[in-house]
Amino acid sequence: MEHEGESLISKSQAKRLITRFDKFTEVVLDFVGVKQIGQAFADQIFRVFRNKHPEVRLGIIHESNEVANMIQRVQSTKL
Repeated sequence: MEHEGESLISKSQAKRLITRFDKFTEVVLDFVGVKQIGQAFADQIFRVFRNKHPEVRLGIIHESNEVANMIQRVQSTKL
């Protein structure tokens, strides 16, 4: 998604990304070259989607410390 020159920050960007994730049992997200992501983007994928689709395993590779921290932050948020 970042190839369009956009930063990965919004809920709508995350929704576009996860459109067909529920068709798979495992999805690997490669964050190579991504320095940071927004809270709304992370929340939509790593809290909302995961809660709705616990059967889909989300793998994460090449995440920066900032990306990992944001993912951890939204995962620790209660519904």
